[in-house]
Amino acid sequence: MKIERQRWSWYLSAVVYRRAYIRLAHQLDQDLFAYLGERVQRARVADCGCGPGIVTEKFVKAGAALVLAIDQNPLMIHQTRRRLATPIAAGRVRVMQRPFESTLFPEINRRFLDHQGLDIILFKRSLYLKREKALPILQAAVATLRQGGVLAMIHGERSVRRYAFDARLRPTHYTLLHLVNRTLSKLGEKLGFGPYTVYTEAELLDLLQAAAPGYRVERIPSQQSAYNLAAVLN
Repeated sequence: MKIERQRWSWYLSAVVYRRAYIRLAHQLDQDLFAYLGERVQRARVADCGCGPGIVTEKFVKAGAALVLAIDQNPLMIHQTRRRLATPIAAGRVRVMQRPFESTLFPEINRRFLDHQGLDIILFKRSLYLKREKALPILQAAVATLRQGGVLAMIHGERSVRRYAFDARLRPTHYTLLHLVNRTLSKLGEKLGFGPYTVYTEAELLDLLQAAAPGYRVERIPSQQSAYNLAAVLN
């Protein structure tokens, strides 16, 4: 029942959000792939919160050996399967409908990776959990990284000033819909439709450092301010 209620929240937000998000989403992906560079080649990737499979498809086209597309929304899983039927048939994409839990990554490592670990783990707009719940999931994910691996997060900025306006506080093409999305998401959280915790850049970097003590944590360069991009490097 809980997942069913979360699904209604996601769909309600998507009605007003997708019109403004596509352009920004592709820019975020460009920033991410520019940062990852040649690491994507022959990589084993977990796309956590794959949605309709758009970023999963980009990983495949960029040369990833295997992409695990994971989402708890059955509609998103269905769209991913339709979009990526050919690479799924070729064994380059595996699709899983699962919520994010600390047990997920040991299961992935056992079932699909022969305990060899992941090269890239991505959470793009998908881990909207409070720190105490996000932390064990991130710790389990980091423990699955191979030497030289990267865990990347793309997460909404908590400050409405940065989330909805440009650096000079001018409205952008997404300002109105970002404000509506933030309002719907917070309302949905209060009504029990699902969690919606966002972080400032400093808070996100601190969360990742807490999940990966002794690892390098850094900001991923980006051309925008509405989302924070950060990485853990093994």
